[in-house]
Amino acid sequence: MDGGLDDELLFGPEDGAVTAASSQRPSGAPWPVLVVDDDPQVHAMTAVLLRDFDFDGRPFEVVSALSAEEAKAVLAQRPDLPIALLDVVMETEDAGLKLVRHIREELGNRRMRIILRTGQPGQAPERDVIVGYDINDYKAKSELTAQRLFTTLVSGLRAWRDIVAIERNRQGLERILSASAPLFEMRPMRAFVERLVEQIARVVDHGSAPAVLACRPVDRADGSRTIAVVAGLGVYSGRIGLAVADILSVGATAEVADALLTQRNLYHDDRCVLVFRTREHGVTIFRLERAEPYTADEHRLLELFCNRVAIGFDNVCLYEELVALNHSLEQRVEERTLELAANQKALILAKERVERALERELLARDRQRQFLGMVSHEFRTPLAIIDSAAQLLAMRAGQVEPEMLERLAVIRGSVQRLTGLIDAHLTDERLQTNALVLERAEVDLADLIDNVVRPFRVAYPDREFRMTLAGLPRRAEVDANLIGLVLNNLVNNAVKYSGLGEAIHLHGDTDGAMAVIEVTDHGRGIPEPELPRLFDRFFRGSGASGVPGTGIGLHTVQQIVHLHGGAVAVDSTLGKGSTFRVVLPV
Repeated sequence: MDGGLDDELLFGPEDGAVTAASSQRPSGAPWPVLVVDDDPQVHAMTAVLLRDFDFDGRPFEVVSALSAEEAKAVLAQRPDLPIALLDVVMETEDAGLKLVRHIREELGNRRMRIILRTGQPGQAPERDVIVGYDINDYKAKSELTAQRLFTTLVSGLRAWRDIVAIERNRQGLERILSASAPLFEMRPMRAFVERLVEQIARVVDHGSAPAVLACRPVDRADGSRTIAVVAGLGVYSGRIGLAVADILSVGATAEVADALLTQRNLYHDDRCVLVFRTREHGVTIFRLERAEPYTADEHRLLELFCNRVAIGFDNVCLYEELVALNHSLEQRVEERTLELAANQKALILAKERVERALERELLARDRQRQFLGMVSHEFRTPLAIIDSAAQLLAMRAGQVEPEMLERLAVIRGSVQRLTGLIDAHLTDERLQTNALVLERAEVDLADLIDNVVRPFRVAYPDREFRMTLAGLPRRAEVDANLIGLVLNNLVNNAVKYSGLGEAIHLHGDTDGAMAVIEVTDHGRGIPEPELPRLFDRFFRGSGASGVPGTGIGLHTVQQIVHLHGGAVAVDSTLGKGSTFRVVLPV
C-alpha cells in the first residue's frame, strides 16, 4: 500500500537506524537526565524516545523542569544529576545561558555534562556560546534525532562517570598520603628491604649480610593461589614475581608454607623464616640465610624486631600500591582522554555529514517545489482544455452519437485523476512546509463521498461500489477539498489493490461527536509487519509490486486527517482485503 516517512522523530529527520533496546528491560537504577525546556512536548518526546534505550544495564529517567528557575530548585535538591539537556530561550531569551553560569559558578558543579539544545540557534550562536560558557555540547533541535540524542547522552554519561571516578580516586589518594606521611618516609619495596637487611645485620652481625627472600600469597588469573616473591636480596635479587616453588628446594618451600600456615617464626642453624603480620596487607614471609648459625639470643632479638618493623613494612606495601594505583590512574586518564578526543572527532565528523545532508535535502526540496510549481502551471491549462473539449463533445454526442458518451466519460475521469495527482503532490508539499491552512465549511459528507465515487464508477464500470452512508451526520465542519482528496486516495487504493469484479464498500456511521467513514476492499491485504510503516512517507509495501504509485498517498491522508483533529487506522488480513477507517470530529 502507499505510505511515507513518519513525522520527525524529535526535532529533525532521522539519518540512520535507531538502535533498538534489548527485549529484556534493564533492572539497574536509572540514569537521571535533567531536561530544561519551556515546551512540555519536548519533555514528552524526550521521555518517549529514551524509554526504549539503556546504557550499562540502566534505563534513562527524565527529570523535567519547565523553566530555569524550576531547574535551579531541582538542582538544589539533586546536585548529583549527571547530565542536562538545556534549552536557551525560555522565560527570557538567555535564561538557559544564565542557568549555565549558575551551575558552574554559583553551585561550583563542574562534573555535570551540559548539552545546549535550542530551536533558535540564531539567538545563541554556537561559536560564541562554546567560547563564553562552560558547556559540553551544542545541538540544534532540527538536527537532534533519536539516534544522535542517544549518542550524545551516552558520551556525556561516560565522561561524567570517568570524572567522578577520577575525583574519588584523587580524594582517596590524598587521604592515604596524608595518613601515611607522618609514619614513615616513602620508599620502594627494594629500598625498604635493603634497609631492613641492614638493621637485621646490626642485630645479628657476624660480619656478612644474609640472603633475603620476601614472599606472600597471591591470586593467579586462573583463580588458583600461590606463594610468590615480592622482594629479594643477595642470591634472590631479580626473582620478583616468580613462585617460591620455582626458586627454593622442596624442603625450603615447605618451611615457607608452614610458617604461612602457623604464622610462627621458624629458626634453624643456618636460616630462619620470619612472619610479618600487618593489619592492612596480611602476612608476608621473610626467609634469611647465612653461613653462621643463629643463637637463641638472636632468635629473641629477631622476634622483637619483627614486632617493631611490621608497621614499617605495612607502610612500604601501601606505598607500592599507591605507586601502582597512580600509574594505573594516569594510564586510564590517558586512555580516556584519547577516547574522548576520538569521540569528539567522530561527533564533529558526524555533525559535518549531517550538515551536508541537510544542505542537500534543502536544495532537493527547493528543486522539488519549483518542479511541482512548473508541473501545476504547465499541466493544469491543457488538462482544463481537454476537460472542456470533452464536455462539449459530450453535449454534441448526446444528440448525434450516444455511444461516444462512455468514452468521453473515461477521458474526463482520466483528466480528473491527473488533476488529483497534481493536487496530491502539491498538498503533500504544503504539508511538509506547514503552509497548508484548513478552509472549513459545512459539508454533507454523504454527498461528498458520492461525488468522489462517481468518477470511479465511470472509469471502472466492471467494479461494484457499495455505499451505506445513512448513518453519517448530514453536516460536518471540514475542508471539503482536502477530505475529498483523502477519500479519493482511499478509494483509488482499494481499486488498485483489489481484483476485477471485487466489490468496494464505503460505510458511514456516527460515533458520538465523531463521523466514521470506512473504505473496505477484498484484495491482496497487507502483511502484518508492514502495518506500522504503512503511513510513512514514500513507503511502498511488498504488495505494491507492479502497481503504479508514488508512496505519498496514505501519508497525505494521515496528515490531513490529523489536521482536522481526527484519526486514521487500518485493519488488514493478507489475501482477504483491508479496511481503512477515518474518524473526523463533526
